[in-house]
Amino acid sequence: MYRNILVALDSSEIAARALAEAAELALALNARLTIVSVAPDLPGAAYRAGIDIKALEAEVQAEVDALLRQAVDSLPEGLPVTTVLRRGNPGAEIVGQIERGDHDLVVMGSRGRGRVTSSLFGSVAAHVHFHSRVAMLVLQPQAE
Repeated sequence: MYRNILVALDSSEIAARALAEAAELALALNARLTIVSVAPDLPGAAYRAGIDIKALEAEVQAEVDALLRQAVDSLPEGLPVTTVLRRGNPGAEIVGQIERGDHDLVVMGSRGRGRVTSSLFGSVAAHVHFHSRVAMLVLQPQAE
């Protein structure tokens, strides 16, 4: 069964649900749990906009740090967890973490934007699916 679970976390509601599912699985299976969150690179326009890039990067980093701390605080007591903060393209960084951490299950949310929107703007879950060889549990948004 699964011994080393990776959950990808952003600030979305679906990612919070993915974290809860991953924690429940880790407890039930006595598995290790790792939470990865990725601070995205700034768009090229930010560098040309005349803003303080270092301050903006520090703000993004602080937000992701806070997100990881809140995630750990939300987990059941006694569940061992490792947090990983990466910087760059979320899909590529999650795939890299899968390989570095020797994970055997990835849990993440999908925004459910549909095939056309995902094709135009990309999908992190799709990138992970097509670039890794581990089992995935992808949670979809709940119907309204």
